Amino acid sequence: MEIKIVIDGIEPEKEYVLVSFEDISFVEVMKQLGINFYRPCGGAGKCMSCAVRFAYGAPEITSADERGIEFNDLRNGWRLGCKCIITKDCKIQVPLSLVSEIQSPDTLIADENLPLDKTNIAIAVDIGTTTIAAAVVDLHTGKILRQKNCTNSQTGYGADVMSRVKAAMEGHDEDLMNAVRNDLMNIGRQILGEDYLMHRVVIAGNTVMTHLFLHYPVDGMAKFPFVPYTLDSVRFAHDYKDIFFMPSISAFIGGDIVAGLYYIKKKKEPKNYLFVDLGTNAEIVLFDGNEYLCTSASAGPALEGANLRCGVASIRGAINHISISHGRVKYTTIGGEAPIGICGSGVIDLISELFRNGIIDSGGLLAEEYAEEGFPVAEGIVITGEDIQQVLLAKSAIYSAITLLVRESSIEMEDIEHLYVSGGLGASIGVWSAAGINIFPKELINKFEAVGNTSLLGNIAFITDQDEDALKEIKEKSRVIYMATNPDFEKLFLENLTL
Repeated sequence: MEIKIVIDGIEPEKEYVLVSFEDISFVEVMKQLGINFYRPCGGAGKCMSCAVRFAYGAPEITSADERGIEFNDLRNGWRLGCKCIITKDCKIQVPLSLVSEIQSPDTLIADENLPLDKTNIAIAVDIGTTTIAAAVVDLHTGKILRQKNCTNSQTGYGADVMSRVKAAMEGHDEDLMNAVRNDLMNIGRQILGEDYLMHRVVIAGNTVMTHLFLHYPVDGMAKFPFVPYTLDSVRFAHDYKDIFFMPSISAFIGGDIVAGLYYIKKKKEPKNYLFVDLGTNAEIVLFDGNEYLCTSASAGPALEGANLRCGVASIRGAINHISISHGRVKYTTIGGEAPIGICGSGVIDLISELFRNGIIDSGGLLAEEYAEEGFPVAEGIVITGEDIQQVLLAKSAIYSAITLLVRESSIEMEDIEHLYVSGGLGASIGVWSAAGINIFPKELINKFEAVGNTSLLGNIAFITDQDEDALKEIKEKSRVIYMATNPDFEKLFLENLTL
């Protein structure tokens, strides 16, 4: 049978063709064609975000299709891509949002004018759940010479780490390892070319990402009490390169957070501070001057745009900032392109503006005129009451976790000197919008600083000052607070579900 794939929104239209002599899943078709296909829930059929349209040859409607797609759309050939089994000739139209490169804000300034001595460089790498970032650093001066980001190809196995753990345990461990290694090789070729020599490589990622890259077993992180194979730093030599992986603190406080704390310790040095990494998940660390109190808030994917009716990742055309004045909606999009959906920073702006304008109440309920169809943002793009509730769940988890960390510390909320916010969402979030929906305590808003990709910055700092004693001190002074087992968390969580 002949399977044709067309990506909507790309001009001129390009048709990809695959011939298969047996039944085949849509996911496998995309894999064989070399097209990265974004499935936020990893193919579990929970997020309903990966619908594609069959121009002809649509497969039978499944129960998952019925749950996630309206009847009229089903009649028009829409099916959930993660559940499609193709049995006959067909042509499939794939929304651009499901195959686009996820954009990561460029928070590092690379001096592209400096000459690149390919014999005297080091590489810093941040393996994020959503995006991978790499920077080329001059070994002598520490200057950033080149910087490049790309979508983590593992997103085809799900947007969150637990989807990746599940995929690894189902036999895709080598695929997950090779996905990231291939991504890094591609980045290397793009910024350095084929002929290059690096002397030092420093890599950080969350604990799951590091385990998958090193092909360590992840079975212990599949369920409570979440026991990693190792939390230690890893160092080895390969092809005359000194390769170093940042240590982790726990299963959900990984090397990326340690790298961020290392960066703050070396470059900022406040007496105390709150550090929040906003990405696919929310990792939070409170340094009270004596110890690092750490936790991970299960915020879910809503703040990244996933699981929302018109939510998209941070791709070109995603609405990233919104204001409402006198009933008129104004917005900007990534790349200045026509809007295709709303990403995390746009969703936070929108809910804050809806509340400020009285279009939703403190419980997030939409005014009656929008309750059924949702509030229109742009043509074909709305936010629904269910979307708003998903975001309220996420923000409550973060706010409640911060509150409990402060209670466990030796200081009060107003004593915190600085609020450092990192991560992809952290770099683009509107601080007053975040305050408007109570993601962060209001006492900390005037202490807010977006610090960008602190994982990458910490790796760069370690390249020029390999202070392993400082890393050891960070680990030894860390105390993990588990929200799931804290009896006060559920109470706080329920209290903070309002705006």
